[in-house]
Amino acid sequence: MKKLFVFLILFSLSLQAREYGVYQFVLTGVKGDLSSISQGISGQASAAGFKVLASYDYGVPEDCGYKGHLILLNDSSYTAQLMAANPLTAPFAATDRINIFQDEAGTHISVVNPHSINRTMLMDDVKYEQLSASHLQKLRDLITAAAQGTPSTKEYGQMREEGFISKTMGVMAGGAFSEKIEDVFVIKNAQWRDVAQQVSEALARPGPEWGMYAAFSLPMEKYAMSIIGVTGRKMEARSFDIVGAGDDEEREDYDCAGIADAGAYPFSLVVVQDGADVKVRMVTAMYRMKIFFEDAGKWAFMKNMTMPGSLADEVKEMIEKKLK
Repeated sequence: MKKLFVFLILFSLSLQAREYGVYQFVLTGVKGDLSSISQGISGQASAAGFKVLASYDYGVPEDCGYKGHLILLNDSSYTAQLMAANPLTAPFAATDRINIFQDEAGTHISVVNPHSINRTMLMDDVKYEQLSASHLQKLRDLITAAAQGTPSTKEYGQMREEGFISKTMGVMAGGAFSEKIEDVFVIKNAQWRDVAQQVSEALARPGPEWGMYAAFSLPMEKYAMSIIGVTGRKMEARSFDIVGAGDDEEREDYDCAGIADAGAYPFSLVVVQDGADVKVRMVTAMYRMKIFFEDAGKWAFMKNMTMPGSLADEVKEMIEKKLK
């Protein structure tokens, strides 16, 4: 019994020490152009248990000679498991992102790594390890069945041994994920479907500064909520320019290595019924940037510390005009 107890402790510690990157390559040297690859994956998504929420070319830096395409998916059975784990935070982890992008080495496909995201958003480093592993494999199976290339499991982006996001220089944007969810609007005596429609309409056209718009809306009747994915081409391009290759030394000389991080977007607005009221929720902008772009480095965050706030302000102002 004592040996078993020691083994379980050591096993638990080994799981806690496991390092995961924010993103993971699935295929490199992929055959075909972006359009045919994306169509192939989207075409097989439904049979594989996914709903395609959106599929589009994203913004790249002005001097970038390469392109990228993002496919956004949702797996309702996976979402149900996330919601059972943590109904407050789970909606922000419910969107899968497949990034098809080019660089000097060819065309590649990567995904946002459920291991890294779930540890942060579900706020438990080990409990949902198997759930994350199974879902990651489901994503990989979809991609490898629909596209041809060299398999890869290389992870990149910030490499983390735990889900908790600490503060930069002891002051900037750290803490538990649940504490970073803000009710940016509370609409009294309302219905979530009506508010979700208003928010989508408010974001139907690109905003004035960052081009923010709603890329998709995912109503979830069972939970009386809707997830609205928000992005903007200018925001995307600027973010990728800032992060560059991050900590990936193999790609540091690439022309626009930052487009490998396109899975960071869109970010989620959650419109949810709360009694007689409806709340519109969003993760604080700087904190979310840290989840996906922390390997850009402290200096990059300091130089661009006003950007996240201005992005959030644009979205809030667009919605506020509609709600009035």
